Amino acid sequence: MTRRQRILFFSTSAARLLTAFGLGAIAAVLLTERAGAQADNFYAGKTISILASGGGTYETYSRLFARYMPKYIPGHPAMIVQGMPGAGGERAASFLYKVAPRDGTVVGALHGAVLTAPFLTPGAADFDVTRFSWIGNATQDAFVGYVWHTAPVQSLEDAKSRQLVVGGTSLGGNGIDMGIILKDVFGYRLKIVSGYKTSAETKIALERGEIEGTLANAWSSLNQTDWLARGLVRVIVQHGFHKHPALPDVPLSRDLGRDEGERQMVDVLNVRDEVMRPYAAPPGVPAARLDMLKRAFDATLRDPEFLADVQRQKLEIDEPMSGEELAAVAERVAKTPPAVVQRLLQLFSNYKEAH
Repeated sequence: MTRRQRILFFSTSAARLLTAFGLGAIAAVLLTERAGAQADNFYAGKTISILASGGGTYETYSRLFARYMPKYIPGHPAMIVQGMPGAGGERAASFLYKVAPRDGTVVGALHGAVLTAPFLTPGAADFDVTRFSWIGNATQDAFVGYVWHTAPVQSLEDAKSRQLVVGGTSLGGNGIDMGIILKDVFGYRLKIVSGYKTSAETKIALERGEIEGTLANAWSSLNQTDWLARGLVRVIVQHGFHKHPALPDVPLSRDLGRDEGERQMVDVLNVRDEVMRPYAAPPGVPAARLDMLKRAFDATLRDPEFLADVQRQKLEIDEPMSGEELAAVAERVAKTPPAVVQRLLQLFSNYKEAH
């Protein structure tokens, strides 16, 4: 083979290889575009249901997302809100985990309490929080305890010597769980009444005089009422990892801890303040659709009209989380030290047996 023939041979072979690779690349691009188009078209004409796991502000936030989020989802589906309260958010979480379709058409607006439910209420919480398709967390929020203005107890210090009747939903909900810790760990004289379906029902019971206070209601939820402005309630305790700027003189529950073990017990529940408005889809949602939901959620949180509506309704968007960040928190919570979990479980078991 002459030098010229060798050059022609290698040139022709290279051309064939380049053509083959080029055609393969073009085919890959076309397949990717086709898959993207199919994914983009999935939500066209569809309806996404948001299951609100509580009344009050849980539904309010959900309705705002239902109004603004669809414009950021390819295909612009309709979004509706359906109430599914019960058991501190565990009912909605269980439905999402076991029953809801896994195609991205059902989303849960959950309680932060669901993050700790699997190890604090293992008999009732039949789900694994690390397997949810986490979409994002809208805001953190402070939980606060407050009493009616006619209650015999008007400060946390008063509750050391006088009985205070407090109410909430159920074991696994912040109002009851924090009440148990304040009573059985820190020695406050509390009578705990559970069984209210939602925080809204708890507020009605407070107005009726059935109870004298509640020990863990969201600050944003309290601000939805005019009770503070009218002097009808007094905040006596706050939860979380730091004090709310509006409540500098109100005791922080974690500061009551006399050692690291007691502070860790309170901090397990304080995760619910850090993750106050989490949104998730069932396990196994196709990755492309989950990514659409996550990015649409993120975009909605930056939407000026959405934020103006949030402010108008006296809500907050404070340090929101992406779906990836929320999934990392779920993994962290799942690794809570066993000794801390066991101590909390014993407290809650004792309460359950007594009631």
